[in-house]
Amino acid sequence: MHSPPSRWFESGFGRLVALRERRECDRQARNAFGFYALQLGQPQMDLLRRCPAESRARVAPEKGDLRAQWHELPFESESADFVIAAHALDAAQDPRGALREIVRILRPEGKLLIVGFNPISILALRARARHMPWAGKWLSLHRVKDWLDLLEMTVVEGSFSVFRPPVRNFKKWAWMEKAGARWWPMAGGIYFIAAVKRRPSMRMIMPHFAARPVPAAAAVTGDAKREMEKQT
Repeated sequence: MHSPPSRWFESGFGRLVALRERRECDRQARNAFGFYALQLGQPQMDLLRRCPAESRARVAPEKGDLRAQWHELPFESESADFVIAAHALDAAQDPRGALREIVRILRPEGKLLIVGFNPISILALRARARHMPWAGKWLSLHRVKDWLDLLEMTVVEGSFSVFRPPVRNFKKWAWMEKAGARWWPMAGGIYFIAAVKRRPSMRMIMPHFAARPVPAAAAVTGDAKREMEKQT
């Protein structure tokens, strides 16, 4: 696993990260109508609490409403209306395969919200400096967007959050939130990507009827036609 344990989100700085994630997930989930909504990852938090979908479930390999591996989800193809992948790609052994599986179960025009740690951030530098194993294989935003493009997913929104350093007195660095969002927006500790599975456009292929030229022998002028009528 390459995501921090649940107890990390209970620390001071971890609670800040969890708060930002809840806010963004609540905002995205409010308009996610449909029948099935799934949360992959972060089973200790209810990120679907604002989702109006009729059926909601948290899916994780070890605990949750349903235990399953993210690269082998026990759902039919094109059955989910809304999916939140909360650090699921960060933790997956095969993140590309997990994303492919998520897209498989997403219905056309269904929405996917990816929450991930940014490897190009102060948070990543601090985690590596402290030799935290869960910071080793975080995925960059550009890589995830490339994968989404290959899977014919359309990115509709993206943002970064948590620009302050993960230190004990992190509250004193609150000024970095506004400054970071303005001057180095790509360096937030976490990122959010919202993407929609577009239905392939249909193009009707009409049969092509080529105009056939009239043979020279069959071309009859008006005078020749009248002459033929007289003879008959």
